[in-house]
Amino acid sequence: MSAISRAQAACATALLWSASTSASTLTRPQSDYILACGGCHGPTGVSNSNVVPRLEGLVGYYLNLPAGRDYLPRLPNIAFAAVSDQRLTDLLNYMVFVLGRDSVPAGAKPYVTAEVARLRKRPLTEVSLIAYRRGLVDVLIQRYGAPAALGAYGDDGAEAVGAARRASR
Repeated sequence: MSAISRAQAACATALLWSASTSASTLTRPQSDYILACGGCHGPTGVSNSNVVPRLEGLVGYYLNLPAGRDYLPRLPNIAFAAVSDQRLTDLLNYMVFVLGRDSVPAGAKPYVTAEVARLRKRPLTEVSLIAYRRGLVDVLIQRYGAPAALGAYGDDGAEAVGAARRASR
C-alpha cells in the first residue's frame, strides 16, 4: 500500500470513528484533534510509525526537555493549524496529557495560550524535522528513560520497534 493510500485509509478511519462516536461525547479539544491530527496519528494517537510518530503513551516524554516542550507547538502542521491560539493550546494539552498518559513527567505544567501563541509564530520550517526530532528522542531515551518506541518513525521505525519488542520479552 502506498503512503498516499495509507494516509487516505487513516483519514477514512478517523472519519468513521468520529461518525460512530456521538458528537456530544467529544470535547472541543478531542474533536479538534480528530480533525487536525487524527487522520494521520489515529483517533487515539495510535498510528503507523513508519509514516508518522505514534502519540499514545509517548508524546508526553517531550515535556522532559524545554526544547521538547517547544518542539510540539512549532511543528508545522500544529503551528499552522486553522484554530485559535486558545483552541490549539487546548488541543496540545489534550494530546500530551490525555493521549500521552503516563509518559508525561511528574510536575509537568499544561501549555498556556501565551506560550503556544509565541511558539507557533516560529514554526520549524528551516530545519530537517527528522534530524531535529531524532536529536530530541536520543536525549529523551538516554537521559530520561523514554522507551525505544519513542524513536519509532520512518526508516528508523522498524529498528526501534524491533528493539522495543526485544526489550519487553
